[in-house]
Amino acid sequence: MSSFITTNLSSARIGSLTSCGHVLKQSQLTLAIVMTSCLLLATVSNPVKAATYPAPSKEQQHLKILSSTDESVMKILITDYQSRHPNVTIEYKESNSVPLFDDFRENYEQGRTADLIISSAMDLQIKLVNDGYAATHISNLPDTLPAWSQWRNQAFGFTYEPAVMVYNKKLLTGAYIPKDRFELIDLLRDKTDYFKGRIGTYDIEKSGFGYLLASQDAQQASTWGRLTENLNSVDVKLYDSTRGMLNALESGELLLGYNVLGSYAYAAIEASDQLAMILPNDYTLVMSRVAFVSKKAGNPQAGHQFLDYLMSVQGQQLLAIKARLYPIHPQVTGQATYSGLQAATRNRGLLRLIKLGPALLTYQDQMKKANFLSEWKKVIH
Repeated sequence: MSSFITTNLSSARIGSLTSCGHVLKQSQLTLAIVMTSCLLLATVSNPVKAATYPAPSKEQQHLKILSSTDESVMKILITDYQSRHPNVTIEYKESNSVPLFDDFRENYEQGRTADLIISSAMDLQIKLVNDGYAATHISNLPDTLPAWSQWRNQAFGFTYEPAVMVYNKKLLTGAYIPKDRFELIDLLRDKTDYFKGRIGTYDIEKSGFGYLLASQDAQQASTWGRLTENLNSVDVKLYDSTRGMLNALESGELLLGYNVLGSYAYAAIEASDQLAMILPNDYTLVMSRVAFVSKKAGNPQAGHQFLDYLMSVQGQQLLAIKARLYPIHPQVTGQATYSGLQAATRNRGLLRLIKLGPALLTYQDQMKKANFLSEWKKVIH
């Protein structure tokens, strides 16, 4: 929820609240106040970031973007876009993928939404499109992007990002660095005490992107069951964002992070002498950030225009050079690009592409998703 509730507890003469589950004896405390306090704590734990970029010239249009991509990354693209379209003021709202999904649907039912929706949780985006929330986009660009990167002319992938392992190279060396999932499983089994409390991955209940990768892992290979069991044996730490995991790796709190979003990892490695990346030799999942224009967009023209910009050669080159989001355009070259990733993995394993399409709805089926999360929670305590 994006709304905030405030309350004044001073008149109730209530002592300090140490937790939402604390039983207070003061008769003045009502159930409503307890529920409000819990809601406030939940809101603080998952803040929504918003930024506004005023139009360089006299404002004529207002574009609203709801996205799971870090605002610090997207502002590079926003600034360049505004240099080409100086009459557009952009309001950028950043949220984790699961609350983004919930926030969009709630506001849609109330008749107000952002114009452009961007998320790394491909399956959640496809579910929104499948449920009729997206407008059809007729691109003005040449037909140069891969056919699998769009679905029904409504959902469009504009990046090509690997899921990787990241480790602290100052602390993890030699034979302790796994080359693939098989070696990671063996290390966690044989060196349990060494890795205890120092492996991280996504909390798939809170991270839509984490759930996407976990559900794909479960379909790709037989290693998923053994890997989750061994992650539990070393008391794996769970994160709802890539940034939190990378910070823990940088500080030395973690030795290794599993299924880390490769674009953020690449940028962190460039800025640090502590971190290194592993593209698993058994297979490397590759995802795409997905964007669509809301059917109830207040400014659909600007939404379609920005979507075309994201997929243009100009926008894609900026993704490669500055944003480090692994552009999908085959004509854009460099290490953090579609062509660069293809070259890096040519003789070292298979890229397992997560394609846009109805297959992504499989693990969004309500019963299947509930069962998958239930089984995961039984293993990962």
